[in-house]
Amino acid sequence: MTRREMVFGAAAGTGFFTGRKAEPLKPIVIGVNALLDQGAHSRNGLNKSEIAAFRRYQERARREYAISGILFDVRIIEGAYLRTQGYSEIPGKFLARGAINLFVTEALGYDIDRDRSGGCSVGPHPRGPRSAGDPYYKIFLGLKDAGETTLRHEYAHHFTLDTLRNPTIARNVWADVRNEYWLWRQSRGIPILQFRACAHAAWAEI
Repeated sequence: MTRREMVFGAAAGTGFFTGRKAEPLKPIVIGVNALLDQGAHSRNGLNKSEIAAFRRYQERARREYAISGILFDVRIIEGAYLRTQGYSEIPGKFLARGAINLFVTEALGYDIDRDRSGGCSVGPHPRGPRSAGDPYYKIFLGLKDAGETTLRHEYAHHFTLDTLRNPTIARNVWADVRNEYWLWRQSRGIPILQFRACAHAAWAEI
């Protein structure tokens, strides 16, 4: 999934409670493996300003998703890098099945981010005639092109289970528009129960 900027107007909301009974939402804790690209900048890794930008984007996601009762358990994984042999691939030793694997790099390759949006989210897929199976949930974040809301947008595709569905252009565009609307409402204090569809995912814990 790639990010598309959408602008919506109107409506404000309440806080961390559902509207009907005013009961607090049971927290859902999301496991995240943050893979900071050691191969960036000629294998010098990300610089301080890039790491600060990532932390800022993650903090915004943490703050806004808390409104919907979603919390983050982020673990930093050292030494990660991308193999680039015709296509980009994270070596399996850095990946975990019980987490969203968030690869943070300077810029994403064209094979991952054709729209230069700075973000891409992918889910697991079975083995095919021309491809090996992949059991992992991933987000790729390219800081050169990413904006302040890119990371929260890519999380939304996992939380709404978009990344478990077969992608088509029409389906991707609709998911982008719908999720941006829900993110806009959430940023104004309205819990979005649709983001809690991930409660039973391998990387989520209630």
